[in-house]
Amino acid sequence: MLFSRWTLVLLAAAACGDNLARPDAQAPPIDAPSPDTPPDADPLETLAGTGLCADRACTQINSGIREYEPRVSFWDDTAIKRRWIYLPPGTKIDTSDMDHWVFPVGTKIWKEFTRDGKRIETRLIMKQLPDDAAPGAWFYQAYLWAVTQDVTIAVPDGLKDAGGTQHDIPSRGDCRSCHDRLRPTRVLGFEAIQLDYDARAGLTDLGDLIVAGLLTVNPAGAAAPRFPLPGTTVDQTALSYLHANCGHCHNPTSDVHDVAPLDLRLRTTALGSVTGTPAYMTAVGKDAAIQYTENNVNYTKLIIPADAPNSAVIGRMNSRMGIRFMPAIAVETVDPAGQIALVAWINSL
Repeated sequence: MLFSRWTLVLLAAAACGDNLARPDAQAPPIDAPSPDTPPDADPLETLAGTGLCADRACTQINSGIREYEPRVSFWDDTAIKRRWIYLPPGTKIDTSDMDHWVFPVGTKIWKEFTRDGKRIETRLIMKQLPDDAAPGAWFYQAYLWAVTQDVTIAVPDGLKDAGGTQHDIPSRGDCRSCHDRLRPTRVLGFEAIQLDYDARAGLTDLGDLIVAGLLTVNPAGAAAPRFPLPGTTVDQTALSYLHANCGHCHNPTSDVHDVAPLDLRLRTTALGSVTGTPAYMTAVGKDAAIQYTENNVNYTKLIIPADAPNSAVIGRMNSRMGIRFMPAIAVETVDPAGQIALVAWINSL
């Protein structure tokens, strides 16, 4: 085994100052049994203890866990991802606000990252308290896969260039900084707009949730899309990209909005026209909150119609200045497909 049991316990117990330590976590007493004794181990010290898999190498997913894939994925520097969700039996997602789902206590969501042909990490977020805003309501943890691909270790402080790749594992604080900017839900990607499509066999989509009776309020419509996006394919691709890659930070529930009043998240209630979407209304022709010059270009407007090269949204995607580069966390390279989509949209306006 790559990691000793004691090393796992120590690393899993390490905190990163995000006030998200498990409420029931306690330091072992001095006379505690050997750390190799399974009953004394914290089940969350490895991925195997989170309930996702039937075996520690995670070759078989436990029953009652649903795999899903959002319609548009967040760019993660070419990483291949898989995602799963667990809802406790007898519970439902509160969808009384279709744009801000509230999940039941006990909800678990995992995301696995594969880079260069090998699993690098699997992340867990788990709801522990009814009040999403309460300290410790959501528990965040990332697990590093060993090179042998048969065991994991919790890495609460994150890890750069994990597994000899360019993939960086976020700290628990990094996880919180993203997820806490979409309130009250904290869950990214498992939502009405992102699941509103006919997913391939084996994946859960919005229709499956309706059939399974897992939503407190079902959306109207007999089939996908229940929330058709406005405009042309160019419009829809760009708006979906902004929603998935930028909307979790740039939305009115985020502290970022206090500095830059930009709203890039789609709403099920604002899909009547392209010009009526939050992204269009708060970005097109609007002054950039942070204006700057880079590569002899003065970026003063977020989006200038028909002028992508001088639009700050594109400039921030291309910036080599760390403080300016967007997305600000979990990304190191420019998404080529995403940039093509946004440039095409801006130039079409």
